[in-house]
Parts: sequence; structure tokens; C-alpha cells
Amino acid sequence: MTEKIVLFLGEVALFTQLTEEERTKIASVMSYRKVKKKDILFYEGFPCTAIYLLQHGRVKVYKTTEEGREQIVNILVDSDMFPHVGMFGGSPYPATAEALEDSSLYYIKVQELTGMLEGNPALCIRLLQILEGKIRGLQSRLTDVLSKDMREKIINTLLSLARSNGSKIPEGYRIEMELTHQDLASMVGTTRETVSRVISQLKREGKVEFDSHQVVIRD
Repeated sequence: MTEKIVLFLGEVALFTQLTEEERTKIASVMSYRKVKKKDILFYEGFPCTAIYLLQHGRVKVYKTTEEGREQIVNILVDSDMFPHVGMFGGSPYPATAEALEDSSLYYIKVQELTGMLEGNPALCIRLLQILEGKIRGLQSRLTDVLSKDMREKIINTLLSLARSNGSKIPEGYRIEMELTHQDLASMVGTTRETVSRVISQLKREGKVEFDSHQVVIRD
């Protein structure tokens, strides 16, 4: 099992620059977990005890508004690490994480990761670089939410998902995942009916193909 984790860590942005010996040391304190679709990995507000690395599958991270509505913060894919808040100890999980499909993950206890960061400056710098990229992405999404109309928000959200979760194809991008109109509504802060209306319009214009298992966005 340790050898498999070492190989996997070589694909994770945070650990790619480490030596095999360093990755082996990290792998020795990691555990494996399989979850089913709709399983909850952790709940918003609960003590943050572990950091996860998604080996295979899809996980959505969402917050619950005061009105009880779901606001999707992110959709995670293979090799993603989460959460990015709480890994230094003392903080609760900032959101709830739910499997969108059957998934496999590795996880490390917060105390173990903190100890490794304290003894490895290069790892700390790489982590800060990753966190900076995440912050820039969130700032971009916030700008979209505050300054663009709903059609633009939906298009930009689809493009963001395509770049992070999709693959480039001759006609544009393909996102191979279950993505409902309600999921999109939860990401942009609107109703399912509004998303359905915009998606129908984009379909008529030939800009997107949208079904239960994939989305194609045309250039």
C-alpha cells in the first residue's frame, strides 16, 4: 500500500518536488478510505482532524446559507487536496464535503501534516503557492458573482469547471461528470429555473451540449 501512496503523491502538486524518501515518509502516516456517492466526508463547523487527497472520483464542497440553501464552493477532482483551511490545527472544517460519485481517497491527520510542514521549509513554500492559486480562483469567482449578469456567471462557471475538471476537444471543452442544473444554481447563487432557462438558450445557440453525464462547451 505504501508504494501505491508514494506513486500517487508524485502526482499531487504539493508533493511533486519532494524526494522519493520524503514522499515515503509522508505515505507511512497516510490512510486510505473509499466512499460511496452521497457519503459525507466531513461537516461544516466540525473540528478539522484530517486533510484529504482525492485519488479518484468527484467531491463537492459546499456551505449552507442561513436560509438552508446549499452554496457549492468547489468541485474537486483527482489529485486535489482539501480542505485548505484548518490544516494548521485549531480551526473547524469551513464547509461540508460530499462525494458526487463513488470515490477513493487518502488522508493524513492534521497533527502529522503540521509536524511535517514545521520540518520542511520547501514544503511550506509549495503549500503557500498552492493556496495563493486557490485564493486567486476564489477572488475571480467572487468578482463574477458581484459584477456579471446571470448568463455570464453561468458561462464563466462552466468555463472554470471545464479548465479544472474537463478535457480539451476540437470543438471546445468536455466535462465528463454528473452536473445538474441545481448544482450550477448552487454554484452561482440562483434558482434551478433560472439555470434551466439559460442552459436552454445556450443549447439553442449551439454553445453547449448538456446532459446528465457530460457537458460540452463549444468555442
